[in-house]
Amino acid sequence: MPDYRVKISETQDEDLEYHHYLVTAKDEKEARAFTMKFMERFIDDDNDPEIIENGYTFYNKAVIVRLESIKETTKEKFKDFLLKIHTINMA
Repeated sequence: MPDYRVKISETQDEDLEYHHYLVTAKDEKEARAFTMKFMERFIDDDNDPEIIENGYTFYNKAVIVRLESIKETTKEKFKDFLLKIHTINMA
């Protein structure tokens, strides 16, 4: 089964943060379904998130979580991507 790199945005009080995950699924449609199920439980304390286009809102719309993109990848490429975005290069 192919791997997919998933980018999720989280907006709270106008602060935007991105999260990246690796999903293994039979196709992009299944990867999207798995990601939406994951996002539905993104905030543990809110048992009643509101569904919106490509995501959910939590705490009475105080937190917005959206699926930004899904791209087919490999585990190695995903590791390289994470290493690149979490490395400070001072050279």
